[in-house]
Amino acid sequence: MNNGKNFVIFVLSLIILVQSAFLVYFISRKAAPKEKTKAVRTIVPKEEAVVAPVSPPVATGVKRVPPVAVLTPVMPTVVGKIALVLDDWGYNLRHRDFITDNDFHVTLAVLPFRDHSTHIAQLAYHKDKDVIIHMPMEPHNKDQYGLEENTLLTSMDKKTVLGLLDNAFANVPYAKGISNHMGSMATEDTRLMKVVMGYLGEHGLLFLDSFVTPKSVCKSLARSFRVGFALREIFIDNESDEEYIRAQMLKLAAKAKRNGLAVGIGHDRPHTIAVLKRMIPELERQGYRFVNLSEIVEKR
Repeated sequence: MNNGKNFVIFVLSLIILVQSAFLVYFISRKAAPKEKTKAVRTIVPKEEAVVAPVSPPVATGVKRVPPVAVLTPVMPTVVGKIALVLDDWGYNLRHRDFITDNDFHVTLAVLPFRDHSTHIAQLAYHKDKDVIIHMPMEPHNKDQYGLEENTLLTSMDKKTVLGLLDNAFANVPYAKGISNHMGSMATEDTRLMKVVMGYLGEHGLLFLDSFVTPKSVCKSLARSFRVGFALREIFIDNESDEEYIRAQMLKLAAKAKRNGLAVGIGHDRPHTIAVLKRMIPELERQGYRFVNLSEIVEKR
């Protein structure tokens, strides 16, 4: 009997022991920390986004103002160019204001070796007016004229001529060339004018032929010596009368309109200056352009 009890107790103890072992095993598995698996994230580069331009919002109900047009100034058409040369400056300063008190583009032909020659040239230069030397040259019938000091004569040798030209340019600063004062005989003389043109060509200077004789050899020689050359077309003041001078200026303008350019010669005289003070602005308003002589000389 006791043996049977003992067997039952043993079996029950064994069952309890086994159950306890299983219970401990399950409790220990549940309590142990689980190892976390780190997820490996692959970074795939994204394509760069293209951002479309965003138009500004259009306000509704607002009146659109049209853009303001930018106007390019239109240069006035030039009707014709006038190169006006005024001779015989240097004796006095009575018309100094005609040089200093305006911006007229006229050329002053200054007689060398006069009391005011140097000062006149300086005044003209600082007002952007061309200066040339109005070089005294031998005329026909010279006994009828009072020749200027240091007049170029057909009888002079080359050295004397060159010396006079050097002295004249030293006396009249800023001069861009010469014109002939009288000179009907000198400008017909090929030997003398070759010396003159050779000097001008060597120094890059111009020559204006006052054209006091139809037999002048100056144009052809200027071409040979590559000298800038211009030819007088109209004298505006052969008569000292303002109506006559005005009429001559209108002829000069008409020639400029017809040919594009005209070269005129006047003088440092009271009636001439009075007319020009009125007519230069008047002709400029009509589209004529007055230019310095150096702008229009023919260069070969």
